[in-house]
Amino acid sequence: MFYSVQGEGRWIGCPAVFIRLQYCHLGCSWCDTRYTWDSKNIDEATLFSIDKLVELILELIPNSVKQNTMPHIVITGGEPMLFQENIVLLIAKLKTSNFNFIEIETSGTIIPSLDMRNAIDWWNCSPKLSNSLLNKSERIVPEAIQTFCKMKNVDYKFVVRNSKDVDEMENDYCPLISKEKIWLMPEGLTSASQIKKLKEIMYVCLDRGYRITPRLHILLWGNEKGK
Repeated sequence: MFYSVQGEGRWIGCPAVFIRLQYCHLGCSWCDTRYTWDSKNIDEATLFSIDKLVELILELIPNSVKQNTMPHIVITGGEPMLFQENIVLLIAKLKTSNFNFIEIETSGTIIPSLDMRNAIDWWNCSPKLSNSLLNKSERIVPEAIQTFCKMKNVDYKFVVRNSKDVDEMENDYCPLISKEKIWLMPEGLTSASQIKKLKEIMYVCLDRGYRITPRLHILLWGNEKGK
């Protein structure tokens, strides 16, 4: 858990408390949080009760912020959708503590339950391309994507390296996902690589009409944990 700013997508720059959950069923080649799932590099995690978790979250937030509007909560991972039932209970407790905007970051490969759909204020869905080195059957679950496409409170962020990745995205996903919901996000774990790829991807966005999002936390702090 840490207090920072949302670094990607529609809510970039918004103060937020991040809750990072362990484990992922995919394991992308360029993943910047391998310590949540890679058996060779996994970090030790801590299991909290929901009450204790909310107590610790409240301690992270400056008093001057608490006096006004509570920051966003961003539930991330790993793949947080592996824990849907417990997340619903956690959100119910957060709402009683005056948190009124809950985001979740997911790969879009797990169908959300009705309770999850009702609990989450905004979905940051990041479907995977072949640059993840995952098999197509692992990274594309049509039933899950179709479910997300019926929801209004969702954006799609695609990690891309070049225009060929964008071609692949359009071929595999754009029949389902509308263009105005898509953000292209340059891959990169250093500020230098981010800046270089941002320039290339920006021109693709201008040419094809997509939105672009940097990874603000990478530009500011590199791939430092807790930022």
